[in-house]
Amino acid sequence: MHVTIRVPATVANLGPGFDILALAVQLQNEVEAWSEPEGGISIDPGPDSSEELRDPARNLIARAFVAACAVARVTPPCARISCRNAIPFGRGLGSSAAAALSGVLAANALANLGWDEQQVIARAAEIEGHPDNVAAAMLGGMVVCVRDGPVAQVPVPDELRAVLFVPDGEMSTEAARRVVPHSFSREEAIYNASRCALLVTAMLTGRLDLLGEAMRDRWHQPARSELMPHVPLLIDAALAAGAHGACLAGAGPSVLALCTGDTEAVASAMAAAARLAEVDGQPVTHPVRNFGARVDLAP
Repeated sequence: MHVTIRVPATVANLGPGFDILALAVQLQNEVEAWSEPEGGISIDPGPDSSEELRDPARNLIARAFVAACAVARVTPPCARISCRNAIPFGRGLGSSAAAALSGVLAANALANLGWDEQQVIARAAEIEGHPDNVAAAMLGGMVVCVRDGPVAQVPVPDELRAVLFVPDGEMSTEAARRVVPHSFSREEAIYNASRCALLVTAMLTGRLDLLGEAMRDRWHQPARSELMPHVPLLIDAALAAGAHGACLAGAGPSVLALCTGDTEAVASAMAAAARLAEVDGQPVTHPVRNFGARVDLAP
């Protein structure tokens, strides 16, 4: 059996929705997996990948494949896995979620586990650490994640474009999470909760003029901006150039701007702000994606 899996990049948090909201964009990794009669699991991580990613014990796709079979209490089938990675590592675009989800989906297909979407999301989230990026990658659009509850998908306006400034340097998700305060005031809780609600309303109703206010945050972004001082500068530049809203992309260091107008002007403004901040990188623009992972099976 042969399976081809295409999983999109995702941006989590979207400002106020820390560990709650995420959005899929039209940039994807592609993984192919073949059942083999023997030989265990072998993996080709794609060109320009480090040697350690060729080790199934250290490759997240292969580890997720094995872990999914262990949860289902089945022996992992022998498999050959090949990857074509377009999502950059360590930039806040959901690369680890895409890898974990790809491995679970490959196991679901080749080991015939029979899991539905919610089960796949739950298993991949256990492996990756939290559900927001995983859910957006699986379902597409914007997702709302409820701890110990269901994941809901919110379709977003198709005309939205994600303008991303992607720095050359990586940011450790663990380091970016460590600086986030464990608690904050009632006033700040109300501030963020109201903007989460406003953000969902803006997407559902097409009121994109609300995004500028809806994507403001008083919790994780101020703390993370101490590690990444370019973030508020790029957000301000994007909004001044006509973006509807802007935020830190996931744990960073990328910055996301949501636009429907002159995306080139927004991209140029973000690049100029990055140069002033002495941050090397490049702007890229992708459509939002209202569909999630795709799995194609062949005998």
